[in-house]
Amino acid sequence: MRKTVVASALAFAAWGFACREAPHETAWRGTIDTLPSGTVVVSNTSEPIWSEGGGWRVIEEVRIGRVEGDGPDVFGRVTLLDVDRAGRIWVFEAQAQEIRIFSADGSFLRTVGGRGGGPGEFIRAAHMQTGPGGHVWLLDPGNDRLSEFDTAGTFLGSRHSPGGFMMTPWPGGFAGDGFWHYPIAPPSEAGFRVRLVRCSADLQPIDTADVPTDPKEREPFVHPIEDYYLMASVPFSGGFRWRLSPSGTIWGMVTDDYKFFELSFQGDTLLTFTREFTPLLVTESDIQGALEDLEWFTDEGGNIDRAKIPSRKPATEDFFFDDQGNIWVVPVSPPEDYRRTVDVFDPSGRYLGTVRLPFRFSRPYPVIRNDTMYAVTTDLLDVPYVVRARIEKP
Repeated sequence: MRKTVVASALAFAAWGFACREAPHETAWRGTIDTLPSGTVVVSNTSEPIWSEGGGWRVIEEVRIGRVEGDGPDVFGRVTLLDVDRAGRIWVFEAQAQEIRIFSADGSFLRTVGGRGGGPGEFIRAAHMQTGPGGHVWLLDPGNDRLSEFDTAGTFLGSRHSPGGFMMTPWPGGFAGDGFWHYPIAPPSEAGFRVRLVRCSADLQPIDTADVPTDPKEREPFVHPIEDYYLMASVPFSGGFRWRLSPSGTIWGMVTDDYKFFELSFQGDTLLTFTREFTPLLVTESDIQGALEDLEWFTDEGGNIDRAKIPSRKPATEDFFFDDQGNIWVVPVSPPEDYRRTVDVFDPSGRYLGTVRLPFRFSRPYPVIRNDTMYAVTTDLLDVPYVVRARIEKP
Protein backbone atom coordinates (compact mmCIF):
# COMPACT_ATOMS: atom_id res chain seq x y z
CA MET A 1 0.00 0.00 0.00
CA ARG A 2 1.41 3.42 -0.92
CA LYS A 3 0.26 6.71 0.51
CA THR A 4 1.55 10.21 -0.07
CA VAL A 5 0.58 11.25 3.43
CA VAL A 6 1.59 9.77 6.75
CA ALA A 7 -0.15 6.44 7.42
CA SER A 8 -2.45 6.30 10.42
CA ALA A 9 0.09 4.32 12.45
CA LEU A 10 2.54 7.13 12.06
CA ALA A 11 0.21 10.12 12.03
CA PHE A 12 0.38 12.83 14.65
CA ALA A 13 -1.96 11.82 17.43
CA ALA A 14 -2.95 15.32 18.50
CA TRP A 15 -5.07 17.47 16.19
CA GLY A 16 -3.97 20.52 18.14
CA PHE A 17 -0.31 19.79 17.40
CA ALA A 18 -1.01 19.54 13.69
CA CYS A 19 -2.90 22.81 13.71
CA ARG A 20 -0.16 24.60 15.60
CA GLU A 21 2.59 23.42 13.26
CA ALA A 22 0.70 23.67 9.97
CA PRO A 23 1.52 27.34 9.21
CA HIS A 24 5.23 26.49 9.16
CA GLU A 25 4.95 23.30 7.12
CA THR A 26 4.75 22.55 3.43
CA ALA A 27 3.06 19.49 1.97
CA TRP A 28 5.24 16.46 2.59
CA ARG A 29 6.17 14.96 -0.78
CA GLY A 30 7.44 11.59 0.40
CA THR A 31 5.74 8.22 0.32
CA ILE A 32 5.04 5.48 2.85
CA ASP A 33 4.68 1.77 2.13
CA THR A 34 3.72 -0.89 4.65
CA LEU A 35 5.18 -4.27 3.73
CA PRO A 36 3.41 -7.58 4.47
CA SER A 37 5.91 -8.09 7.30
CA GLY A 38 4.67 -4.90 8.94
CA THR A 39 7.81 -2.94 8.15
CA VAL A 40 7.06 0.69 7.34
CA VAL A 41 9.11 2.04 4.42
CA VAL A 42 9.41 5.83 4.23
CA SER A 43 10.89 7.51 1.15
CA ASN A 44 11.75 11.20 1.45
CA THR A 45 12.49 13.57 -1.37
CA SER A 46 15.10 16.27 -0.85
CA GLU A 47 12.34 18.77 -0.01
CA PRO A 48 11.74 19.33 3.71
CA ILE A 49 8.46 19.66 5.58
CA TRP A 50 9.53 22.97 7.09
CA SER A 51 8.64 25.92 4.95
CA GLU A 52 11.31 28.46 4.05
CA GLY A 53 12.07 30.44 7.19
CA GLY A 54 9.86 28.16 9.28
CA GLY A 55 12.47 25.68 10.50
CA TRP A 56 14.06 25.30 13.90
CA ARG A 57 16.75 27.76 15.00
CA VAL A 58 19.59 27.03 17.41
CA ILE A 59 20.71 30.04 19.44
CA GLU A 60 23.79 29.83 21.64
CA GLU A 61 23.18 31.17 25.15
CA VAL A 62 26.07 29.96 27.32
CA ARG A 63 29.69 29.06 26.54
CA ILE A 64 31.93 27.45 29.17
CA GLY A 65 35.69 27.44 28.68
CA ARG A 66 38.81 29.57 28.40
CA VAL A 67 42.00 29.47 26.36
CA GLU A 68 44.42 30.34 29.14
CA GLY A 69 44.73 30.22 32.89
CA ASP A 70 43.77 27.71 35.52
CA GLY A 71 40.44 26.58 36.83
CA PRO A 72 37.69 24.07 36.16
CA ASP A 73 36.53 25.91 33.04
CA VAL A 74 39.85 25.29 31.30
CA PHE A 75 39.46 22.00 29.44
CA GLY A 76 42.09 19.77 27.92
CA ARG A 77 39.92 17.04 26.40
CA VAL A 78 36.18 16.65 26.91
CA THR A 79 35.00 13.14 26.04
CA LEU A 80 31.64 12.83 27.83
CA LEU A 81 28.75 15.24 28.35
CA ASP A 82 25.40 14.94 30.10
CA VAL A 83 22.69 17.09 31.68
CA ASP A 84 20.76 16.15 34.80
CA ARG A 85 17.09 16.84 35.40
CA ALA A 86 17.81 20.17 37.07
CA GLY A 87 19.72 21.39 33.99
CA ARG A 88 23.16 21.02 35.56
CA ILE A 89 25.83 20.30 32.97
CA TRP A 90 28.13 17.34 33.69
CA VAL A 91 31.42 17.53 31.78
CA PHE A 92 33.94 14.70 31.81
CA GLU A 93 37.49 16.02 31.50
CA ALA A 94 39.47 13.04 30.16
CA GLN A 95 42.97 14.34 30.85
CA ALA A 96 42.15 14.62 34.54
CA GLN A 97 39.63 11.72 34.51
CA GLU A 98 37.18 13.80 36.53
CA ILE A 99 33.64 15.15 36.25
CA ARG A 100 33.13 18.91 36.42
CA ILE A 101 29.59 20.06 37.15
CA PHE A 102 28.30 23.46 36.03
CA SER A 103 24.97 25.17 36.59
CA ALA A 104 22.67 25.96 33.67
CA ASP A 105 24.17 29.47 33.46
CA GLY A 106 27.72 28.06 33.26
CA SER A 107 28.79 28.69 36.85
CA PHE A 108 31.13 26.05 38.24
CA LEU A 109 29.61 23.99 41.05
CA ARG A 110 31.92 21.11 41.95
CA THR A 111 34.40 18.48 40.79
CA VAL A 112 33.63 14.79 41.16
CA GLY A 113 36.07 11.87 41.06
CA GLY A 114 39.57 11.79 39.69
CA ARG A 115 42.11 9.41 38.23
CA GLY A 116 42.53 6.14 40.10
CA GLY A 117 41.01 2.84 41.09
CA GLY A 118 39.35 3.85 44.35
CA PRO A 119 35.63 4.40 44.95
CA GLY A 120 34.31 7.12 42.66
CA GLU A 121 37.57 7.27 40.68
CA PHE A 122 38.13 6.51 37.01
CA ILE A 123 40.78 5.12 34.72
CA ARG A 124 39.17 5.17 31.26
CA ALA A 125 35.59 6.43 31.38
CA ALA A 126 33.49 5.59 28.31
CA HIS A 127 29.89 6.66 28.99
CA MET A 128 27.99 9.05 31.27
CA GLN A 129 24.19 9.27 31.43
CA THR A 130 21.35 10.30 33.69
CA GLY A 131 19.46 7.18 34.73
CA PRO A 132 15.73 6.61 35.29
CA GLY A 133 15.88 7.75 38.93
CA GLY A 134 17.62 11.01 38.09
CA HIS A 135 21.06 9.91 39.27
CA VAL A 136 24.06 10.10 36.95
CA TRP A 137 25.85 6.88 36.03
CA LEU A 138 29.37 6.64 34.65
CA LEU A 139 30.77 3.56 32.95
CA ASP A 140 34.50 2.99 33.39
CA PRO A 141 35.80 -0.05 31.44
CA GLY A 142 39.24 0.66 32.88
CA ASN A 143 37.91 -0.31 36.30
CA ASP A 144 35.24 -2.71 34.93
CA ARG A 145 32.53 -0.89 36.84
CA LEU A 146 29.50 1.33 36.63
CA SER A 147 29.44 4.13 39.23
CA GLU A 148 26.37 5.97 40.49
CA PHE A 149 26.26 9.61 41.67
CA ASP A 150 23.39 11.67 43.01
CA THR A 151 22.75 15.13 41.57
CA ALA A 152 24.95 16.69 44.25
CA GLY A 153 27.85 14.64 42.89
CA THR A 154 27.99 12.32 45.88
CA PHE A 155 29.31 8.86 45.06
CA LEU A 156 26.60 6.33 45.93
CA GLY A 157 28.29 3.10 44.92
CA SER A 158 29.35 1.02 41.97
CA ARG A 159 28.63 -2.30 40.33
CA HIS A 160 30.77 -4.62 38.30
CA SER A 161 30.21 -4.07 34.59
CA PRO A 162 31.26 -6.84 32.20
CA GLY A 163 32.26 -6.26 28.62
CA GLY A 164 35.22 -4.09 29.50
CA PHE A 165 36.37 -3.32 25.97
CA MET A 166 36.37 0.19 24.56
CA MET A 167 34.09 1.39 21.77
CA THR A 168 33.82 5.05 20.81
CA PRO A 169 31.15 6.21 21.04
CA TRP A 170 30.12 3.58 23.57
CA PRO A 171 26.93 1.93 22.24
CA GLY A 172 25.14 1.03 25.47
CA GLY A 173 23.31 2.93 28.18
CA PHE A 174 19.81 3.41 29.58
CA ALA A 175 16.94 3.21 27.10
CA GLY A 176 13.33 2.11 26.87
CA ASP A 177 11.71 1.68 30.27
CA GLY A 178 14.95 2.17 32.18
CA PHE A 179 16.74 -0.90 30.86
CA TRP A 180 20.53 -0.79 31.01
CA HIS A 181 22.41 -2.03 27.93
CA TYR A 182 26.04 -2.99 27.47
CA PRO A 183 27.97 -4.54 24.57
CA ILE A 184 29.77 -7.87 24.65
CA ALA A 185 31.89 -9.66 22.07
CA PRO A 186 31.55 -13.42 22.69
CA PRO A 187 33.98 -15.74 20.86
CA SER A 188 32.77 -16.47 17.36
CA GLU A 189 34.05 -18.41 14.38
CA ALA A 190 32.95 -15.47 12.26
CA GLY A 191 35.38 -13.19 14.08
CA PHE A 192 34.73 -10.11 16.20
CA ARG A 193 30.98 -9.60 16.54
CA VAL A 194 29.29 -7.32 19.03
CA ARG A 195 26.05 -8.23 20.80
CA LEU A 196 24.00 -6.04 23.10
CA VAL A 197 22.87 -7.24 26.54
CA ARG A 198 19.70 -5.75 28.06
CA CYS A 199 19.42 -5.60 31.85
CA SER A 200 16.57 -5.08 34.30
CA ALA A 201 16.27 -2.10 36.66
CA ASP A 202 18.56 -3.88 39.14
CA LEU A 203 21.12 -4.37 36.32
CA GLN A 204 20.55 -8.12 35.96
CA PRO A 205 20.84 -9.45 32.37
CA ILE A 206 17.50 -10.25 30.74
CA ASP A 207 18.25 -10.98 27.08
CA THR A 208 20.74 -10.37 24.31
CA ALA A 209 20.41 -8.96 20.80
CA ASP A 210 22.55 -9.16 17.70
CA VAL A 211 23.44 -5.67 16.56
CA PRO A 212 22.99 -4.82 12.88
CA THR A 213 25.90 -5.08 10.50
CA ASP A 214 26.76 -3.37 7.24
CA PRO A 215 24.54 -4.80 4.48
CA LYS A 216 27.29 -4.00 1.99
CA GLU A 217 30.56 -5.84 1.55
CA ARG A 218 33.40 -3.34 1.54
CA GLU A 219 36.82 -4.40 0.38
CA PRO A 220 39.62 -2.59 2.25
CA PHE A 221 43.23 -2.16 1.22
CA VAL A 222 45.12 -5.20 2.53
CA HIS A 223 48.85 -5.66 3.08
CA PRO A 224 50.16 -9.01 4.41
CA ILE A 225 52.95 -8.80 6.98
CA GLU A 226 54.41 -12.12 8.13
CA ASP A 227 51.60 -13.83 10.06
CA TYR A 228 49.00 -11.03 10.01
CA TYR A 229 47.36 -8.54 7.67
CA LEU A 230 47.45 -4.76 7.77
CA MET A 231 44.15 -3.28 6.56
CA ALA A 232 42.99 0.25 5.73
CA SER A 233 39.57 1.43 4.65
CA VAL A 234 39.17 2.87 1.17
CA PRO A 235 38.70 6.66 1.52
CA PHE A 236 35.19 7.99 0.78
CA SER A 237 33.84 4.45 0.33
CA GLY A 238 31.05 4.85 2.85
CA GLY A 239 30.31 2.75 5.88
CA PHE A 240 27.81 1.75 8.52
CA ARG A 241 26.78 3.16 11.91
CA TRP A 242 24.39 1.82 14.52
CA ARG A 243 22.92 3.33 17.70
CA LEU A 244 20.66 2.42 20.60
CA SER A 245 17.67 4.77 20.53
CA PRO A 246 16.05 6.38 23.61
CA SER A 247 13.08 4.03 23.18
CA GLY A 248 15.28 0.92 23.28
CA THR A 249 15.21 0.05 19.58
CA ILE A 250 18.38 -0.28 17.52
CA TRP A 251 19.02 1.91 14.50
CA GLY A 252 21.42 1.36 11.62
CA MET A 253 22.59 3.81 8.94
CA VAL A 254 24.24 3.10 5.58
CA THR A 255 26.25 6.26 5.03
CA ASP A 256 26.68 6.15 1.25
CA ASP A 257 22.96 5.56 0.52
CA TYR A 258 21.34 7.89 3.08
CA LYS A 259 19.41 4.87 4.31
CA PHE A 260 18.25 4.13 7.87
CA PHE A 261 16.50 1.21 9.47
CA GLU A 262 15.05 0.62 12.93
CA LEU A 263 15.06 -2.82 14.58
CA SER A 264 13.25 -4.10 17.62
CA PHE A 265 15.46 -5.65 20.29
CA GLN A 266 14.31 -9.01 18.93
CA GLY A 267 15.67 -8.11 15.48
CA ASP A 268 12.43 -7.32 13.62
CA THR A 269 12.65 -4.46 11.12
CA LEU A 270 10.14 -1.84 12.21
CA LEU A 271 10.94 1.09 9.94
CA THR A 272 13.25 2.08 7.12
CA PHE A 273 13.64 5.51 5.62
CA THR A 274 15.68 7.09 2.87
CA ARG A 275 16.22 10.60 1.59
CA GLU A 276 17.14 11.82 -1.86
CA PHE A 277 20.47 13.66 -1.92
CA THR A 278 23.04 15.08 -4.29
CA PRO A 279 26.47 13.64 -3.40
CA LEU A 280 29.55 15.81 -3.19
CA LEU A 281 32.32 15.00 -5.63
CA VAL A 282 35.70 13.76 -4.46
CA THR A 283 38.30 16.31 -5.55
CA GLU A 284 41.98 15.81 -6.19
CA SER A 285 42.64 17.82 -3.04
CA ASP A 286 40.44 15.38 -1.11
CA ILE A 287 42.42 12.45 -2.48
CA GLN A 288 45.75 14.02 -1.59
CA GLY A 289 44.54 14.63 1.96
CA ALA A 290 43.33 11.03 2.23
CA LEU A 291 46.67 9.71 0.98
CA GLU A 292 48.46 11.73 3.64
CA ASP A 293 46.18 10.16 6.26
CA LEU A 294 47.14 6.72 4.91
CA GLU A 295 50.89 7.22 5.19
CA TRP A 296 50.93 4.88 8.19
CA PHE A 297 49.75 2.16 5.76
CA THR A 298 52.09 2.96 2.88
CA ASP A 299 55.05 3.38 5.25
CA GLU A 300 54.59 -0.30 6.13
CA GLY A 301 54.69 -1.27 2.45
CA GLY A 302 50.95 -1.17 1.75
CA ASN A 303 49.73 -0.26 -1.72
CA ILE A 304 46.93 2.23 -2.39
CA ASP A 305 44.94 1.49 -5.53
CA ARG A 306 43.53 4.89 -6.45
CA ALA A 307 41.06 3.26 -8.84
CA LYS A 308 39.16 1.95 -5.81
CA ILE A 309 38.57 5.46 -4.42
CA PRO A 310 35.05 6.49 -5.45
CA SER A 311 34.35 9.69 -7.33
CA ARG A 312 31.53 10.69 -4.95
CA LYS A 313 31.46 11.16 -1.20
CA PRO A 314 29.03 9.37 1.13
CA ALA A 315 25.81 11.14 2.04
CA THR A 316 26.10 11.03 5.82
CA GLU A 317 28.66 10.84 8.59
CA ASP A 318 26.73 9.88 11.73
CA PHE A 319 23.51 10.47 13.66
CA PHE A 320 22.12 10.99 17.16
CA PHE A 321 18.74 11.38 18.88
CA ASP A 322 17.00 14.02 20.95
CA ASP A 323 14.75 13.30 23.92
CA GLN A 324 11.64 13.41 21.71
CA GLY A 325 12.81 10.64 19.40
CA ASN A 326 13.79 12.89 16.48
CA ILE A 327 16.78 11.72 14.46
CA TRP A 328 19.54 14.28 13.87
CA VAL A 329 21.67 13.25 10.91
CA VAL A 330 25.16 14.63 10.34
CA PRO A 331 25.55 15.00 6.55
CA VAL A 332 28.81 14.98 4.66
CA SER A 333 29.12 18.70 3.97
CA PRO A 334 31.48 21.20 2.34
CA PRO A 335 34.26 22.40 4.68
CA GLU A 336 32.42 25.61 5.60
CA ASP A 337 29.39 23.60 6.78
CA TYR A 338 31.25 20.67 8.36
CA ARG A 339 29.36 19.73 11.54
CA ARG A 340 27.47 23.02 11.38
CA THR A 341 24.44 21.67 9.52
CA VAL A 342 22.27 18.78 10.68
CA ASP A 343 19.31 17.16 8.89
CA VAL A 344 16.38 16.43 11.23
CA PHE A 345 13.80 13.67 10.82
CA ASP A 346 10.77 13.07 13.03
CA PRO A 347 10.36 9.67 14.78
CA SER A 348 8.30 8.39 11.84
CA GLY A 349 11.19 9.02 9.44
CA ARG A 350 9.84 12.12 7.69
CA TYR A 351 12.43 14.72 6.68
CA LEU A 352 11.67 17.92 8.59
CA GLY A 353 14.54 20.05 7.35
CA THR A 354 18.09 21.19 7.99
CA VAL A 355 19.25 23.08 11.07
CA ARG A 356 22.30 25.32 10.85
CA LEU A 357 24.20 25.65 14.11
CA PRO A 358 26.04 28.77 15.33
CA PHE A 359 29.05 26.59 16.20
CA ARG A 360 30.84 23.54 14.83
CA PHE A 361 30.25 20.65 17.22
CA SER A 362 32.69 17.84 17.89
CA ARG A 363 32.49 14.57 19.75
CA PRO A 364 30.89 13.73 22.03
CA TYR A 365 27.86 14.48 19.92
CA PRO A 366 25.30 16.96 21.27
CA VAL A 367 22.84 16.15 24.03
CA ILE A 368 19.34 17.56 23.44
CA ARG A 369 16.89 17.88 26.34
CA ASN A 370 13.77 20.03 26.64
CA ASP A 371 14.48 21.93 23.42
CA THR A 372 17.99 22.78 24.59
CA MET A 373 21.19 21.59 22.94
CA TYR A 374 24.39 20.97 24.90
CA ALA A 375 27.49 20.42 22.81
CA VAL A 376 31.27 20.50 22.71
CA THR A 377 32.99 22.77 20.21
CA THR A 378 36.60 23.78 19.62
CA ASP A 379 38.31 26.95 18.46
CA LEU A 380 41.06 27.30 15.86
CA LEU A 381 43.61 26.15 18.46
CA ASP A 382 41.51 23.02 19.22
CA VAL A 383 40.68 24.36 22.67
CA PRO A 384 37.38 22.73 23.75
CA TYR A 385 34.35 24.63 25.00
CA VAL A 386 30.97 23.46 26.24
CA VAL A 387 27.98 25.36 24.86
CA ARG A 388 24.32 25.51 25.80
CA ALA A 389 21.93 26.62 23.05
CA ARG A 390 18.19 27.16 22.86
CA ILE A 391 16.22 25.45 20.09
CA GLU A 392 13.48 27.71 18.81
CA LYS A 393 10.59 25.90 17.14
CA PRO A 394 8.15 28.26 15.37
